[in-house]
Amino acid sequence: MANKFTVITFGCWLNKADSDIVITRLRSLGWEYTEDIKSADTIIINTCAVREEAERNELKLLRKLSEEYLNKRLIVTGCLTRVRPAMIKDAAPNAVLVTSHGAEFIDEVVNGRNDIYVYEDRPMKYLPSYYPEFHGHRYVVPIQVGCLGNCSFCVTKVGRMGFGKVRSYEMSDITNAVANAVSRGAREIYLTGQEISAYGRDKGYDLADLLENILGKVDGRFMIRLGMMEPLELSRVIDRLLDIVKSDWRVYRFFHIPVQSGSDRILTLMKRKYSVSLFKDIVTRIRRVFPDATIVTDIIVGFPGETDEDFWASVRLIEELSIDKVNLARYSRRPFTEAAYMEQVPEQIKKERSKVATEIFNKVALERNKPFIGKEMWGITSEIDFRGENYIVRSYNYKPIAVKKADIGAFVKVKIMDATSHRLLGQLLESESLGVKYRVDFRITEGLDIFS
Repeated sequence: MANKFTVITFGCWLNKADSDIVITRLRSLGWEYTEDIKSADTIIINTCAVREEAERNELKLLRKLSEEYLNKRLIVTGCLTRVRPAMIKDAAPNAVLVTSHGAEFIDEVVNGRNDIYVYEDRPMKYLPSYYPEFHGHRYVVPIQVGCLGNCSFCVTKVGRMGFGKVRSYEMSDITNAVANAVSRGAREIYLTGQEISAYGRDKGYDLADLLENILGKVDGRFMIRLGMMEPLELSRVIDRLLDIVKSDWRVYRFFHIPVQSGSDRILTLMKRKYSVSLFKDIVTRIRRVFPDATIVTDIIVGFPGETDEDFWASVRLIEELSIDKVNLARYSRRPFTEAAYMEQVPEQIKKERSKVATEIFNKVALERNKPFIGKEMWGITSEIDFRGENYIVRSYNYKPIAVKKADIGAFVKVKIMDATSHRLLGQLLESESLGVKYRVDFRITEGLDIFS
């Protein structure tokens, strides 16, 4: 009888991809995946260490699982295993710890007898398989791990593979994996990694080469979503990347570029590798080619040493560039980082700045969304919202559009009726799943018919 296992994932899309690798590897051994914890023989927790709040939630869950399921095997992997191994063992004494590079070695773990498995590197050999019954229409594929930076606040360099080096999957392996997924029904392809703009620096090619290769060799109707791109590395390929995106409608006009602060002084303290002016230049280049592109950034409020002037520099930057969405985080002190030993901003000030920034950033987002009211847009029905009340269509520029009813994975045409700071509100006009074909606006796709 096959062993049953379940996987609970915290954190980023790369963690999600690593969990999919675990599922792929165990299924190849004849194990049976289940989402029901009670029926699973083995519970695998893939952890995140980026923020203190996530750490608390993970340790709380581990303590609960350890107490309630004494007869089950508990395996803990992900970044937290390097950062807080003793705390994990305290919460779950019987847990087996596996460092973050262990996803591709999970067969060794489940067949072994050790309670700690340390992997300093990963083979970059196994990509997750696409299972339509499990993944639905979305395929998340890791393209690289590692980062060329050494940020003073980052604990991920401890949790994963240090800093200053990148490991990339082979371009041909990624392209073949995407082709297989698309041929089996995948419609959204998420290219993910720690810093995908650094893809291929260890191979002699880059992200633009990979994107061009996928689009040139994989037939079908699907959309590619690019993951987070660090400004300096992105600046090396931005013009070529924009040319490729402009030439093929199958790439979301979506760019996630974390700036972290609008103050050069704070960027220096953070040990980021770029200036505010470089970030502005990248955004300007994108807007010049795609005026309605969705640009997302990350801002840390209350970084050690941040003054009111530094804070307002961040706020003004978002207003000046009309950034579509800001992932706002209050600085969280993390172990083994330089920033943890700097003079800290009082928690109350961080909360106040966070509240002010949230209100302003929401206003900026709303102003970016209002011009879409009355327009017709096309996209893919991507998911059901967290309340279960609406279906979320991701438009060609990755704007979330809430509609009352649509088929998941279908290309659709929607009329925008209203807007909030977080989403557009739309009315479904036509759907591919109903056998309806329509030609989208040539200004979006240069005359290509996505349903032909």
